[in-house]
Amino acid sequence: MTRNLQDMIEGKRGPIFKSEGERRIAYFLDTNSIAYQYEPGVLVNSSGNKQRIWYPDFYLPEFKTYIEYYGLVGNQNYASGIKTKESVYSKMRLDVISVYPWMFNENWERYIMKELERTAVRRYKNLMGKGYWSKQRSTPYRHFNSNRHRYHHKINKRY
Repeated sequence: MTRNLQDMIEGKRGPIFKSEGERRIAYFLDTNSIAYQYEPGVLVNSSGNKQRIWYPDFYLPEFKTYIEYYGLVGNQNYASGIKTKESVYSKMRLDVISVYPWMFNENWERYIMKELERTAVRRYKNLMGKGYWSKQRSTPYRHFNSNRHRYHHKINKRY
């Protein structure tokens, strides 16, 4: 086994990124303690409802969100691939943040954080609109707190 491979197995080296843009995104995520998986396999239904495995650049498990870095913008075939990916991701309701090379000239870090915030808020509102929470919205814990002594008593009771 080569020393480089041994270092990678032992965790002395992180993933080897395919582009400088991916490396910058990974560094930003690391710096901000945002856990990620690099190029995880995702089963998608692509054109014609054909199942395939795609490898988005990053998956952020805490946010259930992907980041795709489109580093080869300008190539016509690549542009077509971007449209296909975005369409499939949308149909599958996957949350994907698209990052392009020109964004590195702007405040791309803030853009990513705003998109993560937007996704988290949307998911929270969606959750609060469902079942139990939508019925209990005005006083979600009143019943529990008023019966707290009863629950506590039952927990400590021996059977």
